[in-house]
Amino acid sequence: MTPHASPGARALIPRDHFIGLSDDVSYLYTGAHAPALRVVEDAMVTAYRAKSRAEDGRSILFGAEAQARADVARLAGMRAEDVAFLGDASTAWSAIANGWAFRPGDNVVVNEYEHPAVFAPFLRLREHGLDVRVVPRGDDWELSSQSLLDACDERTVALCVSHVGYMTGLKHDLSALGEGARERGIPFLVDVSHSLGVSTMDLSHAALVVSASYKWTLGPYGVGIVGWNRDLLADFRPGAVGWRSLEDIFTDRRFEELNWNADASRFQMGAPALSDIAGLGASSALLGDIGIERIEEHVAAIVADADRRLRDAGLNVITPADPARRAGNLAVAVADGEGVAAELARRGVLAWGGDGRVRASFHALNDLGDAERFAHELAAVVKERS
Repeated sequence: MTPHASPGARALIPRDHFIGLSDDVSYLYTGAHAPALRVVEDAMVTAYRAKSRAEDGRSILFGAEAQARADVARLAGMRAEDVAFLGDASTAWSAIANGWAFRPGDNVVVNEYEHPAVFAPFLRLREHGLDVRVVPRGDDWELSSQSLLDACDERTVALCVSHVGYMTGLKHDLSALGEGARERGIPFLVDVSHSLGVSTMDLSHAALVVSASYKWTLGPYGVGIVGWNRDLLADFRPGAVGWRSLEDIFTDRRFEELNWNADASRFQMGAPALSDIAGLGASSALLGDIGIERIEEHVAAIVADADRRLRDAGLNVITPADPARRAGNLAVAVADGEGVAAELARRGVLAWGGDGRVRASFHALNDLGDAERFAHELAAVVKERS
């Protein structure tokens, strides 16, 4: 057996597996959206063409959906029956918030680094008496697990957190947060949009899990992933319902009661984007076959190299230096994030910029050369603008 190259030395997914990915660019934009994989396009085309086969085509499409549930579950360490697909992650969070039980004066705890997809649905419920507590970051960009737990009290009905933050790339300790929440009798809700597909994760304490499809899973837009731990949150009823949420749409009592599906498919409302789901299944299968542990080790080596180079250049890296507290995102504070990212793009480095920072996202398609190039070009751009 040929031994693997040292972590980070060579991309785990070759460049020619992607469509339209030029040889002369470093693609570091995955935290915003991933480049287009050929296996994803093939799966989507195959699924779409199956529509012409009537009932046989429907079997193919829903079979692809079932396989995608299994492939995504493998990445998350869950069971296929605990995974469901909605239109997008924001739809999933809205279904959760709108189904949440609370009394006026109860609160949910979020943090300053949280994405609006997570907190906005709960924020809307303020008009009905729900308090949304926002834990601030420190002046040093730090945000500890203990600060989140300390914000909880006897009226806290949920602790919501993104495993990896989109703003700085800080990775929370899900075990510590989850155990602390369970000790306090508080449901723990987790968004893994910036970690699913690139990082191992302990979701055993999470009552509900949400992810986007188009970032680190390398899938297409159009799918919101939900994971439901029925042992921790039994009989939860989403705040959005459709015909696919129900076990039997033809029951004689269909106008008297909702006979919810027993598993996570109760989150699925109607006819989904089955071609997109097939594409997500293809990318998830690819990542699962490589192995998340191997991907995590590979990415950690690249991020560590980029982090060292950036700090040596005197740049203000706001992602934690501790490897245990970061995943694939590496963020640098700059005066004009959008302008700096635009200049990097002209130099062949595709990163995300905005909100006073530039963020590079390293995944299985990257290698140590991308780390060196990003640090070198960013230092040059910042120097020229100073």
